[in-house]
Amino acid sequence: MRVLIINYEFPPIGAGGGKASQKIAASLVEMGHTVRVVTSRPTQLYSLFGNISLVLGIFFWIYLTYIWMFLDKDLSDHGFTLLGTLLLLTGFILRNTGLTWELISPIRGLQPVEFIDGVEVQRIPVLRQRQDYCSTFEMGTFLLSGLWYSFWQVREFEPDVVHIFFGIPDGPIGWFLKRVYGLPYLISLRGADVPSHEVKRFAKQYKVLRPFIRRLWHDADAVVSVSSGLREYAVDTAPDVPIEVISNAIDLSVFIPPRARNHDDPVQLVFVGRFNAFKNVEMLLEAISILKEKGINNVELRLIGDGSRRSNLERLTTEKGLTKQVQFSGWVDRTVLVKIYQEADLFVTATTWEGMPNTVLEAMACGLPIVATKASGLSELVRDDENGYLVALNDSDSLADRLAELVDNPYQRQRMGKESRKIAEQEFAWEHITEQYVQVYKRVCQK
Repeated sequence: MRVLIINYEFPPIGAGGGKASQKIAASLVEMGHTVRVVTSRPTQLYSLFGNISLVLGIFFWIYLTYIWMFLDKDLSDHGFTLLGTLLLLTGFILRNTGLTWELISPIRGLQPVEFIDGVEVQRIPVLRQRQDYCSTFEMGTFLLSGLWYSFWQVREFEPDVVHIFFGIPDGPIGWFLKRVYGLPYLISLRGADVPSHEVKRFAKQYKVLRPFIRRLWHDADAVVSVSSGLREYAVDTAPDVPIEVISNAIDLSVFIPPRARNHDDPVQLVFVGRFNAFKNVEMLLEAISILKEKGINNVELRLIGDGSRRSNLERLTTEKGLTKQVQFSGWVDRTVLVKIYQEADLFVTATTWEGMPNTVLEAMACGLPIVATKASGLSELVRDDENGYLVALNDSDSLADRLAELVDNPYQRQRMGKESRKIAEQEFAWEHITEQYVQVYKRVCQK
């Protein structure tokens, strides 16, 4: 079977949804299928506009010099010299801005075509500037670029089925391919692409897009959600659309527990994710502050990730006097991340909204107990008092209480950590999850 996967985020760009599409694609190849992924190749216009400004400025000054030397006219009092100078200055500034982006951006220099684990990855140009964040406008550039690419290139690949990750912004590409080439497509709902009061970032857009989203789901040959909690939100938008649940999974050969954990003080807590509104990292800082007030100082919280709220979180850390307890590590590559999980004692998250978080699955596979909020998708991973604890949303006191229990009880942490690994092995292996998608592919192709 030839499968075309479309996802505007794919490693090293994005977070959980991109990683999931990468693992599904690799698993499909291992099962003997042919897979092509269409995703983003971030670019920037600073250098282009800078070069244009420089060329215009240079020719402008050549023209002014020619007028002055050979026609004996002085145009400086008309502001032309100022205009030429501004063009040159603008060109230098834009070129240097583009060069700086190329030097420091973690998503620079991606190849248009590459093969990763046997998967053909086609990266199409988009105006995206950051690894962890994509604006509505930048999503729109992927949609336009994806429609153009699909129209000209899909005929050459001849896929049997199109797998759309994220109904927004990628869903319209599936709709387009079905109209032009008659290709069946399924939409995989990942979290923020489902209208909900929790997704405040897109609240205004969803007021307009909700009827359009409902139409896309109706048109798709299958709609799949990554968790039952997310499915419930999706049903609120389109109650008459049948929505299946296929969970995320984890690479159990990469994310593995250490041979032994050091249970000496301090107890290492870890969080991995974007620093945005619904990840609610502020609540983690509040819980650590409560523990400190209770005299529990043998705790360190390591925050892995980045995002728009980082500066605010760093300020709160200083204000609460937690600089010795809280460490900001930014994004790290997978090898380092596995080591961080293995060195930690437990994983903590205070999120208010999830599809099914890959980071929690990664932590479970590494044998960590989980303390989390009762957000959608988490109740399917965290079994209360078995492999961790679930607390109410935005309840810092309850979160601190549960953390205190585990901080003071290394044997409980060990027991819960073993249970986390057991759950991951029995229910969330990629081979099992990918096979479920293959069955959906076969069904929609037959239909």
